[in-house]
Amino acid sequence: MILNKDIETVILVANKNELSFPSPSKSTYIYEIGVGKVNALLSVARLYEDIKILGINPIILNVGTVGCTRHPIGHVLYPSYYAQGDAYTDGFFLENTLFFKGQGVLESISADEFRYEDALLTSDRFIHVNSSFYQDIKHLNPMAFDMESYALANFCFQKNLAFHSIKIVSDNCDGTVKDWESILGKISGRLGNILDQFMKKLDAEKASASLT
Repeated sequence: MILNKDIETVILVANKNELSFPSPSKSTYIYEIGVGKVNALLSVARLYEDIKILGINPIILNVGTVGCTRHPIGHVLYPSYYAQGDAYTDGFFLENTLFFKGQGVLESISADEFRYEDALLTSDRFIHVNSSFYQDIKHLNPMAFDMESYALANFCFQKNLAFHSIKIVSDNCDGTVKDWESILGKISGRLGNILDQFMKKLDAEKASASLT
């Protein structure tokens, strides 16, 4: 399927192997953005140019895998806080760091308002519990780690696009990339089923809103 004027929801996924979603509706477009913040930002910027040309305003839904120390593999998360994971939580670096809150409509909040325990932190690496980086931030008790969400949330905030995310735990921050690859086949179908339910919920909410 190509992007067209009937598209109401765009699903962003870093790697197509993360998601088994066999029968999206005609109003849903699945867009592979690549792994990492740079690839994600470049991809969503290209997508935005096409969206502007078509004159549509779709919901942006980021779906994929996360590393998490607090929940087992296969657990599904609905993040509502996003931050730059490799960003510095102290000092003058905070001047250029935004903290986001929300599902759907995003808002920029202060660092003092930010709830790390409910947050998805985006980093340029696979997080390992034995790394010095993790040891420096483990007291924040973040919900999970990924490699794209903050860049996407930031872009959607700047462009006033509705942004949602659904994530599934693929590792407990104690393995390797090969472990991640081998487990995708076991969890991608579950993520697809969860996504299908979430899409039906969004459709019901839009239908209800149109009646009011």
